[in-house]
Amino acid sequence: MVAENKPRAAFAIVTVVLPGPDKKRRPTPYMFRVTYRNPNPSEPGCVMTWTVTGGREEYQIAAERASDGHLNWHCTCPDAVYNGENRSAYCCKHIHGLQALMETTGNPVRRERAVA
Repeated sequence: MVAENKPRAAFAIVTVVLPGPDKKRRPTPYMFRVTYRNPNPSEPGCVMTWTVTGGREEYQIAAERASDGHLNWHCTCPDAVYNGENRSAYCCKHIHGLQALMETTGNPVRRERAVA
């Protein structure tokens, strides 16, 4: 009997407390749901994608592995889009929160070259 490799139907959801979307930036829970995970994460290309909820809008984050091994981070939030155009190494709060969460699990995350 040959076992079939079927993708998992559901992925994990984690909650991270980040500065909120209001002017006072009150701590607010943001939910990060994994929507894609590459079975070969060390290969160049998309490594993982997440959907972020909890703020004003729903955003998407993607981690892309460059051919030199670095991770390029992308977020669709207005902060990342606007500031990413002007500062090539800028990371929004959503990316910072996700990177901090990943580092607490023992997975080193390179913080170089974030792009919008």
